[in-house]
Amino acid sequence: MSIEKSILIIFAKSPRSADVKTRLSPLLSKKERARLQSAFILDTLSLTADRAGVAPLSVTRALACTPEIKDHFFMQCEKKHSVLLIKQEGPDLGERMKNAFCWAFSRGFQRVVIIGSDTPTLPTSFIKQAFIRLRTVPIVLGPAIDGGYYLIGAKWPVPDIFNNIKWGSNTVLSDTIMRLKIYHLLPFWYDIDYPKDVYFLIKHLSWLTTQRDHLAIETLKLLIGIAIKK
Repeated sequence: MSIEKSILIIFAKSPRSADVKTRLSPLLSKKERARLQSAFILDTLSLTADRAGVAPLSVTRALACTPEIKDHFFMQCEKKHSVLLIKQEGPDLGERMKNAFCWAFSRGFQRVVIIGSDTPTLPTSFIKQAFIRLRTVPIVLGPAIDGGYYLIGAKWPVPDIFNNIKWGSNTVLSDTIMRLKIYHLLPFWYDIDYPKDVYFLIKHLSWLTTQRDHLAIETLKLLIGIAIKK
């Protein structure tokens, strides 16, 4: 029996982009936001380095880059972390995700999972669950506490669920679910968009150090080095 080809696609914006993590200002300077973005991406690559814990399945990893693949940072990621590089294509997040799914399915992948790079503490078990659930359901969603989702997976080309979504709003998840008939929801998790999320992340990382759990090492080192005051 042949093994289904699976791929994990990590969406990432270059730390060199002028508009990277702008919602974290004025808490962080432009330079600090760039460094944080770099740390998030590196920690996400580290988090998924064990093939997302989905053995015995064979899971390929790809970094979906914007604005350009030939960014020096992305090329270093390709070299050091053995990931494919693809370019995000489309005017908004929905189109970019749709095109990433189409790219993966056109290359013979049967199970495709997309995550962002702004959830550096995401448990690997959630990613594993996503691939396992895609054996029996067409769509898997990882709901975020802000009303969006941190993960979406599909086992065949997705239906028209990305058009006319107000990306960044607190209704992204509910609006998406209304368009689906069969799906599976993973546990809730959080991503880092606003200063309040950074404060929570600092507390969470502090707790994780006491649990000897997976740590977002690059993010932790950066935040320790930045004097953040409420």
